[in-house]
Formats: sequence, structure tokens, C-alpha cells
Amino acid sequence: MNSANDFQNNPDLAFFGKVNASISHELKNILAIISETAGLLSDLTELLTRGEHVDLEMLMTCSRDIEEEIQRGFGTIKQMNSFSHSVDDPLKSVNLTEVINLVCNLAGFLSFASKVRFDPPQDEAAVVLTCPFRLQSLVYQTLVFAFRSVGADGEIQVTVNQEPNGSARVAFSGLGTKGDLSFPSPETKNIAKSIGAEIRMADDSRAIDILVSQFSENSA
Repeated sequence: MNSANDFQNNPDLAFFGKVNASISHELKNILAIISETAGLLSDLTELLTRGEHVDLEMLMTCSRDIEEEIQRGFGTIKQMNSFSHSVDDPLKSVNLTEVINLVCNLAGFLSFASKVRFDPPQDEAAVVLTCPFRLQSLVYQTLVFAFRSVGADGEIQVTVNQEPNGSARVAFSGLGTKGDLSFPSPETKNIAKSIGAEIRMADDSRAIDILVSQFSENSA
């Protein structure tokens, strides 16, 4: 039986818990907005029943706001489902554009998230055989570092390119200076090693490349 420390020090569980916590916080925010708007709509309706004048535009705005938040909630739940099912297959061919889009959205729920400009391949999508969950974890940890390096008002750029040997390169650019931030951590290095990926940081820390190889038995 695993001890409490085994669970506490498990980076996979830590990542899964962190992402689900941020998703639940996002859903809570959505429900809070819907609740507040529904309360305002109820107040306006009460005024109407008393024969008082109510601006029709206010009613329409409340209705639109609730509809927009409901759609945002559906989108968030769809992302949560995609993330949750990433643990279904320990080895799978994945479209890196889809992976990066999902992880950028998930990381965007963080309170300190920066703006991300993702430029997917213009022609053929980059596809690699890898562990989807750990690849997501690796990209997520890199985005967290990137966000902290530029601040919440900053912007980073992410690009994906298929390499001639079948591997792929995920490039993060526009980062700030490293300062006292530590990246990659030993845990992040181990995650990269487990899927045969390589992390390369520019000397000035303003760019990071993740080279994702096609998985083989010799990758781990």
C-alpha cells in the first residue's frame, strides 16, 4: 500500500490535482456571474410586475450575459473532459496543435496567466507518438514558468514545427528574464525524460524549445 508521502510526491497526481482545481475555480466563477446576473434579472422582473419602467436593453443584456456564461461553462467542461481522458492511453499518437490548444486554455485559468499567441503549423499538423498526459504536464509547467517570467500583462508566443526526423519542436518565445525563477525543476526534467523529450533554454532565458521525439522503448 502506498504511503501518504508517495501520493504527495507524485508529480502526475500533483499536476492532475492542480489542473482540476483551476478548472473548478473557473466553473465557480462562471456560476457566480450567472447567479449575480440572474439576481439582477429577477429584480428587474419584480419592477415590471409593479408596473415600473424597466429598460428593455437591460433585460436583453442580462439574458445575453447568462447565455454567454452558460456557453463558457460548456466549453470549460469540454476541456475538462478532454484533459481527464488524456490518462486513458499511456501511449498514443497525438496532434500537437490540439494538445497545445488544450493546455493553453487550461493554463489560462491560472490567476497569473499571461496572454498566449499560438501559431499552429500552416500546412500539415505535427503528430507524435507519446504519453498524452505527461506531454500536457510538460507543456503546462513550461507555460507556468513563461507566465511568471513576463507577468500577467505580458504575452508569449508558442509555435509548433514537425522536424524532418519525425519528432516535433514546441517553441516558447517572448519570455522575460529568468531572475530568481527556477526552470526546469528536477520533476519537470524527469517528466521530459520519461517521454523522451528534451528541454532547451536559450542562454538569456527568453526562449524555450521542447523537442518531442516519437516514443520508443529506449526513450524512457
